Amino acid sequence: MKDFHNSQPEQLRWIYQRTDIKRAPMTGIVSGYHTLPFTLIGPNDENEPTEKGGQGSLKLTGKISVTPKLVMPVTPHDEQFSDIFPEMEPFMDPGMVSRVFSFSLAYRKNIRIRNEHLAVESFPNPDNELLDKVLDELNRSEIVNMGVIWCPAPRFYPVSLERFIFSVIDREFK
Repeated sequence: MKDFHNSQPEQLRWIYQRTDIKRAPMTGIVSGYHTLPFTLIGPNDENEPTEKGGQGSLKLTGKISVTPKLVMPVTPHDEQFSDIFPEMEPFMDPGMVSRVFSFSLAYRKNIRIRNEHLAVESFPNPDNELLDKVLDELNRSEIVNMGVIWCPAPRFYPVSLERFIFSVIDREFK
């Protein structure tokens, strides 16, 4: 991404702010089932533009598991994104491996988060078309526990997942 060539924190902030939670689950991860399936969709910035001008899209699906009773201290030597999001074939941007992944909720309890069953699929359709298709399928199937997230840069998907998790946790603890 040329716009952020030497400013990693600004790039991550931009991704966090541009992430759009398209569909929140009906039940949360603490008051619900302690797992939160998700679908994350965004433009495939690794592909060359096609004849139609688009680059296609990426769809990441997974399940976030939560252990609500375990307190996780925030320390410099705590878990990192690479520990929580292990990948057989690296998809995540390597610059993020030093970012600490912790949800310190100040006066609220801390929560340990795990990501499981991550799958990455590439589609020729633009991300807005894929997003509409996924939302339509979920509505027709009456799946109420899955979150849908649009991410401007799927290579940095943990940042968008962090925003998604915070939105769910904020809703549950208000």
